[in-house]
Parts: sequence; structure tokens; C-alpha cells
Amino acid sequence: MPQPSRMQSSGGCAGRNVWRETRPYCLARDKLEVEELTAKQGVIRQVLVITDGCSNVGEDPVACAERARRAGVIVNVIGVVDQGEIGRQGQMEAMSIADAGGGMCRIVRPSELSATAQMVTHQTMQMTLQQVVHQQLLQVVGKPAEDLTPAERARVMQVVDRLEEEVGLEMVVAIDVSASMKDKMPTVREAIRDLALSLQVRQGPFEVAVIAFPGDFPGNEESPAAVRVVQPFQPQLDADALARVLVARGGTPTGPAILRALELFSTKQAEPGFADLPERRWTGETGT
Repeated sequence: MPQPSRMQSSGGCAGRNVWRETRPYCLARDKLEVEELTAKQGVIRQVLVITDGCSNVGEDPVACAERARRAGVIVNVIGVVDQGEIGRQGQMEAMSIADAGGGMCRIVRPSELSATAQMVTHQTMQMTLQQVVHQQLLQVVGKPAEDLTPAERARVMQVVDRLEEEVGLEMVVAIDVSASMKDKMPTVREAIRDLALSLQVRQGPFEVAVIAFPGDFPGNEESPAAVRVVQPFQPQLDADALARVLVARGGTPTGPAILRALELFSTKQAEPGFADLPERRWTGETGT
């Protein structure tokens, strides 16, 4: 039985966000008065690619994932294997996409897909938030997390846990619907439904969009496309639209799918207050 591949990360998770102060969190050291570390609200943006093979159509998916990371979007990849193997080339591509996208990669059997989708989503959220809090520690307390006492580190993790519940999440799920995915589609649909339900119970706002690639499916001969939008961003998953996703013919345009996800995000990033981030990482602003 194949083992899930190791986590892929490029030193942290990306996000282009605006933070607004909610309530303070305090850290005390020795006899100094308590310092304030502000818990703030923001938005994490993720793309989850579910595939079972190599991209062979369109732009380089690794370059597209790097472009996503620079735009503040995390790219996670789950490779799904059945009786055979995803192949060394497919596995290396999946890992490279996740690494370039600042996310995680897992290679799993269909039965593991639901739990894995939830795990990579929550872990990359937590990694992003840990980075935010650690950066705020440097700015507010003047020391990195490694220099905190065990009690202080425990309290910092409480902040991270709380933020994971409260932070906004916008996610695009990109589904490979090439012919080889036909037998896996029922499991893929179930995994996406489970993921959406697990994220909707959080306190923070959540919106999900779903895209499928390739877009050349039976009945769509007059307007074939590399990628099609199954549902735009909305607070709940459209189960009926997901159920109508058909296995397509043609190649596997993973790169174009990532670019299409970025286009969906761009329509939501016209709000005022979004700024570039140091090293293209999500940095919480301090101050009131």
C-alpha cells in the first residue's frame, strides 16, 4: 500500500490578506508588564488540486503554482492512486507543484482522500497562522518563538488555534476529470462534500469554488475548454452541480486549472486594503 508522500513546504504558507484588530492576547515575561499580541481577522486563500497523473496540456503547472504563491495563494496537491501507481513522474510533479505553491502534497488511495483533504487544508492554515503570530512576536515582543518559555509557547499556540477557527478561508477545489479518474469520481465527490462540511462548522467565513479540468466533456462539443467552472465562490458547496461533473476527454491541463483558480481569486481581491507581503508571505500588521 503506498504511503502518503512527505509534506511539501517552501518555508511557510502564502496569503494576501487584510487584518483588522479584534481582541488582544497577552504575553508576560519575568517582571515586565504584559505585551500585547493582537489577534486579528484575515483571509487565507488555497487551491486544492486533486489528480491522478501528470499534466500534459498547457502551461507548466509548477510555474503556475509559483505564480499563485507570489499572488498570495497556497497550492496543495493530492495525488490519487488506485490499483496502479501514479508513477514516479506524476509523483514528482505533484510534489513540485505543492512545493512551488507553498503548500503540501500527499499521494493516497481513494479511501484516504476525504481525511487527507481535510488534513492538508487545516495543516496549511495552521502553518500560515503560526508564521503570522511568530512575525507579530518579533514586532511586538522583540523575540522569536524559539526564545519563548514553554508556557509562553503554549499560549501562542492557543492564539493559533483560535485564529484557525476565526480566520476567513477562500478555497478553489480543482478536480482532474480526465478519463483515468472515472472510477474515482464518486469518492472525489464525497471527499469534497466532507471537506466543505468540515470547514463550514468553523466560526470564520468560508467560500468555496470548484473547477474541473479538462473541460472538453460529452455534450460540450460546441464550446470546449481546458477548464470549466463547476461552481463560483459561494458559502456552501453546490452538491447538485458537483454531482453533474462528468469525466472528460482529452489531456490533463493542470497548469491552466491553477491559472483559472487565480482568475477566480482576482475577482475577490479588488477590495481595498490588500497589500504586498514581505517575501510573498502573509504578515499580520501590528498596531491599532
